[in-house]
Amino acid sequence: MQFRSRYRSTSPVIGLTPLIDVVFILLVFFMLASSFLDWRGYEMSVSVQNKSASVSADNPPALVRIDGAGAITINGNVVPLDTLPARLQRDYAGAQVHLQPVNGAKLQILVHVMDVLGRGGIHNVDLIEQ
Repeated sequence: MQFRSRYRSTSPVIGLTPLIDVVFILLVFFMLASSFLDWRGYEMSVSVQNKSASVSADNPPALVRIDGAGAITINGNVVPLDTLPARLQRDYAGAQVHLQPVNGAKLQILVHVMDVLGRGGIHNVDLIEQ
């Protein structure tokens, strides 16, 4: 008499086709869901200083104040934002630029001014406190 085992000794074969299909679908999904924008940045070093920083007499810094209403002044003179980099390069070529938020200036306005300065070619910027 010959007895057969109830359990087979061979393991079942796992098909790789469904696994490859799932991986391919995930690949297509993530390719379509991701964004391939070209984010361009610029180098700008910003250091925070207090008011008592040393100033050279031959090349005085430009003090750019930004107030809560969004008004921008250079050493007390009101300047529109779109002409700010050109004005700084014309009147204060090579000078240090001090950004000073006053009267509750919003961070977004400050970042926007820094962005305009960086795109205008002005990279020597300090952020000073009141």
